[in-house]
Amino acid sequence: MVALIVGEQKMRKLHIIIIVFIFLLTGSFAAQAQNSQRDEGNIERFARLETQMTAMNTRIDDLRSEMKGDMADLKGNMSDLKNELKGDIADLRGLVYVILGGIITLICGLLAMMGYVMWDRRTAITPVVRKTKELEQGFEDERVVLWKVLKGYARVEPRFAEVLKTAGIL
Repeated sequence: MVALIVGEQKMRKLHIIIIVFIFLLTGSFAAQAQNSQRDEGNIERFARLETQMTAMNTRIDDLRSEMKGDMADLKGNMSDLKNELKGDIADLRGLVYVILGGIITLICGLLAMMGYVMWDRRTAITPVVRKTKELEQGFEDERVVLWKVLKGYARVEPRFAEVLKTAGIL
């Protein structure tokens, strides 16, 4: 009987283990059913996400091609502006050359005028110097004559001679 009691206890333990195992399996089947429902929801979401990503990729590709076209247009515009700027710089360079030429011409003209004035001054002064010398010579002659006249009059008029002596002329 002891063997039977020991066998019964083992059987009870075995039954308990089988019952626990069955409960665990049912719980896992229920969890698996819930997981499969979640998986179906996730699959639907993933499908929607995939279609949205495909749409976004096509939109990005469209935008990229549009930007490439815009970049090509910008490059063309920049090249046109660069060529226009080169023309404007060439025009400004020509204007600077004209202005520098005018300034150099003006300076040369002023130097030429100063040279002419200096040369003309010498030629203009020579006659003036000659005329001044002639006038001084004439004044000397007249002064000598005037002294002679005054001395002659002083001989005739004694009072006039006294005035000339007080002045220190005689």
